[in-house]
Amino acid sequence: MKRVIRSLAIVALMLALNPGIAADDDGVPRTASGRPDLTGNYNAATVTPLQRPERYGDNLYLSREEATRMEGDMAARIEEESEASDPEREAPPEGGDGSDGGSGNVGGYNFFWLDRGTEAFAVDGKFRTSILIDPLNGRFPPMTESAARRAAATNAKIVRGDNDGTAFWLDSDEPGPFDGPESLLAQERCIVGFTGAAPTLPSGYNNYKTIVQTEDHVMILIEMVHDARVVRMKSEGRAVEHLPSEIKKWAGDSIG
Repeated sequence: MKRVIRSLAIVALMLALNPGIAADDDGVPRTASGRPDLTGNYNAATVTPLQRPERYGDNLYLSREEATRMEGDMAARIEEESEASDPEREAPPEGGDGSDGGSGNVGGYNFFWLDRGTEAFAVDGKFRTSILIDPLNGRFPPMTESAARRAAATNAKIVRGDNDGTAFWLDSDEPGPFDGPESLLAQERCIVGFTGAAPTLPSGYNNYKTIVQTEDHVMILIEMVHDARVVRMKSEGRAVEHLPSEIKKWAGDSIG
């Protein structure tokens, strides 16, 4: 979590911070004790991809022209996807068409509900080719065997058997996979998950973060399912230790 706090500090220094907070001579808003105050609202939406497109290789930066073109491509897509739907269009195929998205492209979300961002982000005035910068190629390294097994197990919980996009369980006398909340994952019930954990990355929508900072705590409220992470902060004369190991929190125990 300390790494997340440091990252947020860097972001905060790059953004226009809340002018209502007292600032030092360097223009950085600070708490009464002199710590940088990150209190404010932040939008993580961006057209900058998480992984670097392979055509850029190890190139960390985009030119202004390339960034403008990327932003223009998103603007064109938003305009195209925002056109009114044809009321005479045919129904989607039974079970969907097999593509990713709302239950196999049967109309879960259209672009009205999405907010992926419209601008590329820059660090020190330089536009990045990707959010990832380590490894040098800006791409995810291959999964380890153990990670692949965990991912497969998680996916099996989501898919729940031979899911062909139809309500296959209606022909069975056994309980169905969606009959009650007990069989659903916390993410499906929008209780916790998605971008509420570290690192807090951009997503298709709900990209806003609200930070409230006091001398003793930092609260990070995530728009996505409204997860709130409260970080207990160390200060002079105040030690902060992790909770006993037998006390487990869904989002972990954050101290800083």
